[in-house]
Amino acid sequence: MDIDKIIKNKKIFIVAEAGNNHEGSFDKAVKMVYKASECGADAIKFQTFKTEKFVSNIYNKKSKKRLKKFELTYDQFYKLSQISKKKKIIFFSTPLDIESALFLNKIQNIFKIASGDNDFFDLIDVISSFNKRTIISTGITDNKNLNKIYNKFKKKYKKNIKKKLSFLHCVTDYPVPNKYINLNSIVYLKEKFSDIDIGYSDHSLGNLACLGATMLEAKILEKHFTLDKNTSSFRDHKLSADPKELKKLITDVNLLIEARGNYGKFILKNEKKNLLITKRSYFSSTDLNKNDKITKQKLIMLRPRKGLYISNQILGKKIKKKVLSGNLIKKKYLYD
Repeated sequence: MDIDKIIKNKKIFIVAEAGNNHEGSFDKAVKMVYKASECGADAIKFQTFKTEKFVSNIYNKKSKKRLKKFELTYDQFYKLSQISKKKKIIFFSTPLDIESALFLNKIQNIFKIASGDNDFFDLIDVISSFNKRTIISTGITDNKNLNKIYNKFKKKYKKNIKKKLSFLHCVTDYPVPNKYINLNSIVYLKEKFSDIDIGYSDHSLGNLACLGATMLEAKILEKHFTLDKNTSSFRDHKLSADPKELKKLITDVNLLIEARGNYGKFILKNEKKNLLITKRSYFSSTDLNKNDKITKQKLIMLRPRKGLYISNQILGKKIKKKVLSGNLIKKKYLYD
C-alpha cells in the first residue's frame, strides 16, 4: 500500500487519527487498528514521544502526568506497525521528539508533523532527511513559516517534492467552532503550493467539515478516532469519530467523490439517452406552402428533438414542399 497510489486511485487518503486516545493501553491501541481497518480507513496514526523530551518541568503538572501515562514503548509501536500490516492498513505515527523520529524511521514510510511543531526546525530537518513523505499540519502558523518549510523541501527534492511534502489545513482548537474552521484555506493552499498535495486535519465536531474539505478536493483527510467518546475526560475523545461515525464518514466521502465528478460542463454519457425526449425541435405553427419564407411566427419549438433546433439553420430560408401545421421541419425540406 502506497499513499501516492491511493490518492491516484481513490482521489483521497483517509487517516484515522488515533493520537493518544488509547490512553496508554496497548490492547486498546490494537483494537483501534482493527476497528479503523474495518471502517475502511487507509491509515491509522498515533503519536510517539518520550515525555521528558516533549514537555518541560514548567508544563502543566497534571497534563504532564497524563502524558507519561499515555506513553507506549517503542516495542509496542513496532508491534502496532506489524499488526497494521496484517490488517492491510497503513501505520504511521507523529514523533514529538527527535529520538522518537529516529526510531519511527525504522518502521514507517510516512511522517506527520503536528501543528505545534511546524516551526520546530530541528525536528523538521531530521525528518526531511529520511527521504519519506512528510505531512505537516498548518495550525498556528502563517505564510512566512510555510514558505520556509516549502523552500527547504523544494531545494532538497526539487521536482520530486510532490511525493515528499504535503500540507494539511488545520485549526488548533479542541473542538474548533464552525465559524473558525475556514475551509477556504484549503483553496488558498492549493493555489499557493500547487505542486504538492493539500489536505485537511479536522478538530471539529461531526463530519460536516470533512465533507466540505472533500468537495474542495483535499487529497488527505485526517479525522480523530476513538473507540468510545465517553472513555474519559481526555478532550480528544469528544471531537473524535467513533467506529460508527468513521465508517459513515468514509462511506459519505467516497460517495461525494463519485458525485463530485470532473471539472467542466459537458453532456454526460448517462444524459444522452434523455436528450431526444427532453430537448425541442422546430415544428410548423401554421401550414407552410412551397417556397414560403420561414419566419419566427411560423414556427413553434416542441419536444422531441428530431429535427432542427438552431435558429440560423432555419430562419429566412424557403421551404421546398408543403408542410402542414404541427409537423416537424426537417433539413431536407429547406433550400440551401
